[in-house]
Amino acid sequence: MAEELLSYKILAIDDHPETLSIIQQVLAQHGYDVTAVNSAVQGIALAKKELPDLVLLDGMMPEMDGWEVCRRLRATPALADVRIIMFSAVSAAEQKLAGFDAGADDYLTKPTEPTELLERVRALLENVTPKPRPAPTPDQKTQALPESKRPPLSAAFGPPPESILIVVLGVRGGSGATTLAINLAAGLAHNQRVTTLVDLDLTQGHVAHYLKQNGRDGLNALATLPPETIASNVASHLRPYHGSLQLLLTHIHAWDDYVPLSPEQAAALVDGLTRPGEYVVVDCGHRLTAANRPFIEQADEIIVCLQPQRTSLALARQELPKLEEFMLPYAQLRLVLMDFSGQMKVPQEAIEKYLGHPLTAVVPILPKEMNLAASKHQPIVQVNPQGQAALTMRQIARQLVKV
Repeated sequence: MAEELLSYKILAIDDHPETLSIIQQVLAQHGYDVTAVNSAVQGIALAKKELPDLVLLDGMMPEMDGWEVCRRLRATPALADVRIIMFSAVSAAEQKLAGFDAGADDYLTKPTEPTELLERVRALLENVTPKPRPAPTPDQKTQALPESKRPPLSAAFGPPPESILIVVLGVRGGSGATTLAINLAAGLAHNQRVTTLVDLDLTQGHVAHYLKQNGRDGLNALATLPPETIASNVASHLRPYHGSLQLLLTHIHAWDDYVPLSPEQAAALVDGLTRPGEYVVVDCGHRLTAANRPFIEQADEIIVCLQPQRTSLALARQELPKLEEFMLPYAQLRLVLMDFSGQMKVPQEAIEKYLGHPLTAVVPILPKEMNLAASKHQPIVQVNPQGQAALTMRQIARQLVKV
């Protein structure tokens, strides 16, 4: 009788033998049972036979691209719920969106590092029970390259990741910037990467109110310090929240003791917040200000929130050229439409044509969903993780991860 194994079964499909060898090497060292195949057609057949717990799928392959493979796997009833990570050398947002549309759970851009691959695999398998299956025979696996011929891990996985600064900005009050910033930060922190959520509104304290946190001794206190001491004092003003998520908050209704943040202080704050391998999500409120401009000028990702209303769209059309003047050359500008009615009546194509810019996503947030999150003082991605709003915001969070 064949011996049964309870380790997670992973199927890797990629037409590059060197990449397959490295994937096997990295994952096998951490106890995963990895089968690798360099043909898309063979990969589909093997997936139907093996029923893996997770599929690692290259996007660019000669006989059939990864997006089509993903669609075919999802169309197979026995594989409808299999976890799928797509990876490709193409980092364009459209390619990532295409991957999610095809049914992928996550998307990695080559080159990436081993720790990031492991984090994503662990996160997706967190709630999956491995299936018992016979131990694989030698002919079911591709032969790994000899140790002497294996390329260094850095050849496929690259150097340690830099920090990622993500700015969320509304075109007007009530555009949903705070809601999106909170949920993006929670989604990013779910991958066990340290994530800092910053509230730049020094008078309202929206994030502290939303999450029912004490906003004192946060950003308002840092705003009283000279610029040259802010970076070294940032860590002592951060508040742990949940898991890998930490907060830099402002007072709730702090009009009486309001202290403005100067551009010099803001620039020093950026330096103190951005640390290698960590994410920073900044709720910049609405409109360009002296306090948020240094963040916008250093941001890797700028997300503009708007609503499907005439005034909101007109303001977005007016403000986008100004933002583009301040952005770094490599920064990404994304538009996210926050639909709090859940029933957008304006066609997405019409909005994109009017703005001259594609929408990254439309987030449908139902009133009852928003009320539930507000009553529990938790992000929507936590209180209703399978709702359409949570799924969409987690997809956006995945797109923001540059590896």
